[in-house]
Amino acid sequence: MSFIAVERSMMKSPEVISLDQALDLFKTGQNVVTAMAAAEPQKLFSQLHQIDKSIENLTFFSANPSEAYPCFSQEDLMGRISFQMMFLTHSVRKLIGNGLIDYVPQHLSRWIHYITSRGRPDIFWGSCSLPDDRGFVSLGPNCCYESEALRQSRLVVLEMNPNIPCTFGATHVPVSQVDYFVQSEKPLQSIPHNDHCDEIDETIASYIAELVADGSTIQLGIGSIPNAVGRALASKKHLGIHTEMINNTMIDLVEQGVVDGSKKSIWPGKVVGAFALGNEHLYKFLHNNPSFEFQPASVVNDPVRIGRNHLMISINTAVEVDFSGQVCSESVGHRELSGIGGAADTHIGAQRSSNGRGIIAVRSLAKNGASKIVAELKPGAKVSIGRNDVDTIITEYGVCRLADKSVSERILGLIGIAHPDHRDELTDTAKRLGYL
Repeated sequence: MSFIAVERSMMKSPEVISLDQALDLFKTGQNVVTAMAAAEPQKLFSQLHQIDKSIENLTFFSANPSEAYPCFSQEDLMGRISFQMMFLTHSVRKLIGNGLIDYVPQHLSRWIHYITSRGRPDIFWGSCSLPDDRGFVSLGPNCCYESEALRQSRLVVLEMNPNIPCTFGATHVPVSQVDYFVQSEKPLQSIPHNDHCDEIDETIASYIAELVADGSTIQLGIGSIPNAVGRALASKKHLGIHTEMINNTMIDLVEQGVVDGSKKSIWPGKVVGAFALGNEHLYKFLHNNPSFEFQPASVVNDPVRIGRNHLMISINTAVEVDFSGQVCSESVGHRELSGIGGAADTHIGAQRSSNGRGIIAVRSLAKNGASKIVAELKPGAKVSIGRNDVDTIITEYGVCRLADKSVSERILGLIGIAHPDHRDELTDTAKRLGYL
């Protein structure tokens, strides 16, 4: 008998069951962890509202759902099920406070610690690729907390989906660690490659590109500004990527040869991320591609580890920035928008790197014409990055380094990159408040 045959004969074979059978696995009082983003268990969420009516006190830990599934708002589930959301999307943010969904503020690097703070999870329910010849499945484009939660859970259910790419790193799971498979052929959550960037985005991106030297390691968010940054970096050489989310723009940079990871100090030659979210091309590019390494966010987003990267540059966006440098990227006043995610992890971690930079890129004006550089944040606004941790703010009017600056120096610098229509008012307010 061959080595592989012996190895596989020692492993248990997970049972393939129907979704109805899988729903019967839930019991009163359980804590359930579900995979997120492109690995979201779509079959579970689409039918979860049909669980047995006798089940109560069922808690789900999840993040950024792709749609407002019936289970997130169905009244007869209130008081029986609760969803602890660690990151919100436009699909569910309006449901906050409805008796089913609660937002949990927590750095991405700490998500797994929060999930396991109530003890060992009873069930992990995620998605995976088809088994390979050696008896492994891949968790595909997600490793934020999934691989860690899976190992600690009492019961593991995976939606086995041929659309899930096989990825490398901590995403490989022996089938012996899986209790049940549920078959699925659902298309993965997709974000189109939005190439639309206006002149303001491109101007901001040009300022950012000036701060990114050849050989730097970068972290990018998602949106029109990061897309513009991707194009602005097209002339750079030997960039590396160490990021929480691998997106479409990063695939462009790899395909163009801009990113080769040759100068990286940790995981040289590898694009390192905790999860990936993008279009079909991205998922196909990841499939069986050993140049991409997925590790848990507790590793990828650890500020100390981020700081070990060579010339680490973190680029995130914001809703507004106040005079002292407090950055709000999670809410408009009391209205929750998304979550802290890894913004603070990466912004602080980048500054630990020799000559690293933590950059917050923000347009000077909101859609309603209000200034995004403000004397004080809106009532209820959530401080995502505190003034003691902030580094650099960039608008289409320039670059303002706040680190190691006094409050008055910060205010003058921020007013200098605010929209010209608001500078006089901001200056008068700063004087009235006694800052200048």
